[in-house]
Amino acid sequence: MKKLWQMIKGCPLFTILILSGIIVTAGGYAGAALGIYKWDVTFKHPMVQTVLLDEKAESGSESDASEVSTAKGDLDKNDQHKDVDNSTEAVKNGKPLEKTEEQTDGKSEDKSDAKTTEKSSEKNTEKSTEKGSGKTTEKTTEKSTEKKTEATTEKKASIDTGGSSTPISRPTQYKKIKTRKSRNNCYGDLTKIALETDYPYIKVDKSYFDDALFIGDSRIEGLALYSGLDNAQFAYMEGLTTFGLMSEKIAANGTATLTDLLGSQTFKKIYIMLGINEAGYNTDSYVSSYMDAVSQIQALQPDAVIFMMGCMHVSSDYSDTHDIVNNDNIDEKNGAIAAYADGIKLFYLDMNTVVDNGKGGLIKDYTWDDIHLQAQYYSVWEDYLYSHGLKDDAFN
Repeated sequence: MKKLWQMIKGCPLFTILILSGIIVTAGGYAGAALGIYKWDVTFKHPMVQTVLLDEKAESGSESDASEVSTAKGDLDKNDQHKDVDNSTEAVKNGKPLEKTEEQTDGKSEDKSDAKTTEKSSEKNTEKSTEKGSGKTTEKTTEKSTEKKTEATTEKKASIDTGGSSTPISRPTQYKKIKTRKSRNNCYGDLTKIALETDYPYIKVDKSYFDDALFIGDSRIEGLALYSGLDNAQFAYMEGLTTFGLMSEKIAANGTATLTDLLGSQTFKKIYIMLGINEAGYNTDSYVSSYMDAVSQIQALQPDAVIFMMGCMHVSSDYSDTHDIVNNDNIDEKNGAIAAYADGIKLFYLDMNTVVDNGKGGLIKDYTWDDIHLQAQYYSVWEDYLYSHGLKDDAFN
């Protein structure tokens, strides 16, 4: 004791620390006894417990967080009980229950979340149920089958269907070729050649042409004189061009104009071949005049199908030695009018495919002047027409 007393006297700071500890301890026990501090903690000393609880709440460790959340939960429960009690009292007193904005927003959010959860769970339940029962597979298969069927139907319609209740437009296709330089300013460089309208043509007999009209220049004249199509009507004239087509007396053996003929009779099929006499004209002027005549014909014969026949080529020898009347010029003008074909009321036909020498020219043996067919070869043209008939519903 003597030594202890000497230490206390020699170190006042030590004395102060001891006394402070005693005072703090006593205060802690006194606070616990008075209910200021709680005893139900994991630490024996009430002061230590108080300090460490605050540190745990700030640090956020797992064990600490659980303790803090528990404490908050207790407070929330107490608040809820208070709210319920207040609500009950309000109802008993006949006063309307007032909700704070926070409560309303919270409940609406909870409801929306609940609805979303219910919808998603319902969808998931439906999907899982359908998958479990095999319905999903059936639906997918049905849809894919329907799509394939529709695609097949559309493909068939675009290939096999002629004129139907829902006509299919068939714009002209072109074949690209190596550029052929122009030799005259009445036409340009040739880079493509028009193909006849893509249609499932059928073979027909002579009676098919009972209601047909052929219009053109001296080449159509040859078809009228040397083919077997004596049941069709013809309107032609040597040197005929698109510029005087409607006003020239080319019908009824040169006694009536085309306008007169079309205004007095009805035709289902109208075939036109022109172009050789317009070779010296600018292609744009030719096409403008040609399509203007076609429009007038359509106005007079609205139900007719018009076949724009590409101008027949000349022989390769003739083409090579003429800068204006040559096959490049003819092909450009043919391609220009072919662009207007729709495969419904306007078709583009190219009989050059049956009289071609393989080099883009008229077969030398088929012609007597490098421009017109010999009489016996008009039958080749006639056969071409027989193989390019349209189905009956194309004329509805």
